[in-house]
Amino acid sequence: MNHFRQGIKNIPEICFQQGVRKVIIAPGSRNAPLILAFTAHQGLECLSITDERSAAYFAVGISQHRNEPVALVCTSGTAVLNFAPAIAEAYYQNLPLIVITADRSAETIDQADGQTIRQTNIYANYIKTSVELPVDTTHIVDLAYSDRMVSQAIDIAITVPYGPVHLNVPLREPIYEALPEGVSHLKIIKSIPSEVTLPSQSLQTLTGIWGSCTRKLVIVGVQPTNESLNALANRLSEEPDVVVVGENLSNISGEHIICRPEVLFASLSREEKVLFQPDLLITIGHSAISKQMKLFLKSFQPSEHWQFESSLPYADTYKSLTTIVPAAVIGVLEQMPLGKAVSDFASVYQQKKLDNGIRHDAFVENAPLSDMSAVTQLLKLLPSDTVLQLANSTSVRWTQLFPTRSDLSYFCNRGTSGIDGSLSTAAGYAYTSKKNTLYLTGDLSFIYDSNGMWNDYLGGNLKIIVLNNNGGNIFKFIGDEKLMADCERFFTTPHHVKIKPLVEAYGLDYLRCEKTEELEEQLLNLFNAEQTTVLEIFTDAELNTENYKGYFKNIKG
Repeated sequence: MNHFRQGIKNIPEICFQQGVRKVIIAPGSRNAPLILAFTAHQGLECLSITDERSAAYFAVGISQHRNEPVALVCTSGTAVLNFAPAIAEAYYQNLPLIVITADRSAETIDQADGQTIRQTNIYANYIKTSVELPVDTTHIVDLAYSDRMVSQAIDIAITVPYGPVHLNVPLREPIYEALPEGVSHLKIIKSIPSEVTLPSQSLQTLTGIWGSCTRKLVIVGVQPTNESLNALANRLSEEPDVVVVGENLSNISGEHIICRPEVLFASLSREEKVLFQPDLLITIGHSAISKQMKLFLKSFQPSEHWQFESSLPYADTYKSLTTIVPAAVIGVLEQMPLGKAVSDFASVYQQKKLDNGIRHDAFVENAPLSDMSAVTQLLKLLPSDTVLQLANSTSVRWTQLFPTRSDLSYFCNRGTSGIDGSLSTAAGYAYTSKKNTLYLTGDLSFIYDSNGMWNDYLGGNLKIIVLNNNGGNIFKFIGDEKLMADCERFFTTPHHVKIKPLVEAYGLDYLRCEKTEELEEQLLNLFNAEQTTVLEIFTDAELNTENYKGYFKNIKG
């Protein structure tokens, strides 16, 4: 007869056979059987991170690297809720987190027992599936059901589009008890990867529309590096009637790629906008950030809008969606009739790109110490092959004013665009990738996720820059100062947190920069540091606001 915890013993092996290699465990008591099972498995690397929110974002960073499934384990109660922000982020980034939460058995819920909340389907809006495992697997039918549900859930997580899944594991006392020695005969369910190909008639329809449109705009959304897509984007950008837009988070780059759409569309006069209006819009993958581009396309709409490879297939960001194409973008667009352009639509974009570049260089040259000058120097000096992890909100926006460097990889938690967890995400990415990783953040994002430094997995390949302007500067950029005057502290949230002792409390090294003439030296000191180091750059909020608004006034001429 099977042990009543045989199902628990089987979970790690099922995870392993479904491709999981790393497990993040937030320590606790109710999850003791899960901890015993996972740490005993020789094929899994188990990491212990105390803060559940940080642990979950650390898992997001690991999964970002190779889009691989990562298991995440916690105890019952509010620990489960602390996973939620990162799970929502993973859902909108299409990252396959395998979330395993310990729970008390059903008869104890809402009975004033300790550390109990209603955990069944607790992440309902932000997961691909939720599974409630049996509390007892003594009987073979219960064990077979438990194994099947675990395997099926993980298979769903790693089936395109990827996404998080939830396994809720109710446990009765005693929880500190030895598990069975081995695993039972497991039931593993795997979906075979497949690709959708368009029938010839559908392809012919798209080809006809392509040929009839003389002004084509292709937008590549947020995504990790994809060399094949990068090659296609550059091939398309060479067509005289095709414009390709890819912000730095799209991780595509090339001579003709429009990598700064916020700058370009902000610079257009009303008369120019008519010339820049496409008749065919093609969007690929996740959304872009640029607010000015979104406003432009909502006002100057194309007659056709094709959507490729979106996990939210009916997301009509630009209010012009006409066609959802379920096939892989490369397989379709490479069959379009290229080399037959009858317009020079791209030339107006390329000329504006050139003009804006000249204005940009003139404005940022010799800027006093500020967020702008710090980002200017950072992007100039950052070593090749570095991963640039960006915090929301101003950090990612500042970098999008500058040309994309093809030798860097850009990441930011733009699934939900929150400030929470970005440091932990960067730490997780750095840990698993072993690549040089630079995390750029404002002071609020850094303080908010300071527990991202509370783990034993920070190596010398992770460096951190904190742009400290004493508050949420972004709201001064985008808000009405007169309207906010009487309640500014509720928007900009000034604080008295001292970052140096905070960093040192976690055992990390600290550098500071307060003068323009120190900036280059301190950046180089940071890059050459042998362990995780934080460089705090003090900037003035008013000067940053003046720079940001002045920059766009300059761009508009």
